[in-house]
Amino acid sequence: MTQQQSPAAEQPPVRRGPGRPRHADTEARAYRAVLELFGQKGWSGLSLDGVATHAGIGKSSIYLRWKDKRDLLMDALHDLEEHLVVPEETENLKIRDYLVAHATARAELYLGEHGSALSHLYSAAHANPSEFAEIRQQNISRGILSLHGRIEKAVADGELPKDTSVFHLLDAIEGAVLVHVLFSSPKNNDDLSTGIGEYVRKLVDIQLRGIGATV
Repeated sequence: MTQQQSPAAEQPPVRRGPGRPRHADTEARAYRAVLELFGQKGWSGLSLDGVATHAGIGKSSIYLRWKDKRDLLMDALHDLEEHLVVPEETENLKIRDYLVAHATARAELYLGEHGSALSHLYSAAHANPSEFAEIRQQNISRGILSLHGRIEKAVADGELPKDTSVFHLLDAIEGAVLVHVLFSSPKNNDDLSTGIGEYVRKLVDIQLRGIGATV
């Protein structure tokens, strides 16, 4: 006679410990945190542990994705670049309007949410050349060098004098924009943002007149 098997007793549901829950937006939160901390504390004050705490995510999530703070910062800068609003259809503008459009966009970036991180980027790259070599090439130099071709074309087309120095012209405009933002009080950011377009237009006109271009 076949013996009837008694049904196995139901197992109670497994209760998970109170560990930190996973977040679908871990990368976005880490990018925001690393840019905020870098802007506040600079390179020497930045750490993966600090980013995890600031972002409110587990340290293991950070260490599984990035081997060091440089890699995380580089990824955050790449992500920032992808979400930037850049001037559209500027290649066909006259050189004066082209320079104004790009310099204004750069100024608005410095005045934006992560402006302090970008200003720290320049000083950190200067103080830590080996650690920032790749960041310098991909995130600092590329933004400036991308304008060279258009200025060289303006020289070739006669919009600018033949003896125009591309480097000197860009240094004068880009450097002035950065200094203008850095040396202004954060309390005046709203006023600065309101007047930045007029400031840039006057700046570009002064530089173009200085090299003998028609404005």
